[in-house]
Amino acid sequence: MKNLKGKKALITGASSGFGVDFAHILAGKGMDLIVTARRTDKLNALKTVIEEKYGVNVRTVAMDLSGFDAAEKLYAEVKDENIDMLINNAGYGMYGWFEKQDAAELNRMIQLNAVAACALANFFVKDFAAKNSGWILNTASFAGFNPTPFYAVYGATKAFLMNFSVALRTELLKNGKNVAVTAFCPGFTATEFVQTAGQKRSWFLEKTIGKSYPAAVEAIEALLKNKPVVMPRFMNRFGAFCLRFMPRSMAADAAFMSISEK
Repeated sequence: MKNLKGKKALITGASSGFGVDFAHILAGKGMDLIVTARRTDKLNALKTVIEEKYGVNVRTVAMDLSGFDAAEKLYAEVKDENIDMLINNAGYGMYGWFEKQDAAELNRMIQLNAVAACALANFFVKDFAAKNSGWILNTASFAGFNPTPFYAVYGATKAFLMNFSVALRTELLKNGKNVAVTAFCPGFTATEFVQTAGQKRSWFLEKTIGKSYPAAVEAIEALLKNKPVVMPRFMNRFGAFCLRFMPRSMAADAAFMSISEK
């Protein structure tokens, strides 16, 4: 296990799910943390647990990270703290028929999932490139591999994030920069995601949902090895492999059947 003592990570979306897992994993490797999310009580509770358990320093920044302005504000807040790792984990999904969804809420989701993540990566990659060291993990999704009915916009934001991550990693490698970028693409996982998205747990979901902590461990290990994409669990990797040979309309039909509540 790589020791990262003395280095510092910024984790967005740190109040629950993968964000909490990442905090434990990185603190266990000796990293000091800056954790951010909207829920102050959750952040403070996480800070107490992490500091007591691992003996590292944790700073909390409570804020809504939707959009470029929020990302710019967060960067201004922490840019002088010599951050070594950015975990772009903030995001959420909206389940349902697109025609019935609210445009303003869809915009907010796009701003959080894609715009804020891209802006933070842009701000921090400049710092990382200048010192020729750093790591960026972007939480994408299995949904980024194919058109996903009921999650049409969410899946599109994750496809953006996955392709952006791999392209950025390639630029850095070709430019001789020692900066790692990895897209983390989990499938359905036992976090708050499904409940927040407004999706009921279907038979398919109950049979295929995975645990978050082992997936988060795999994501961090992949990031430290500068792998372009990490997808936990064989069934997810096999599914993504099969999608390569399907027409996109067929892939969308398969997704529709697997996550429809009817």
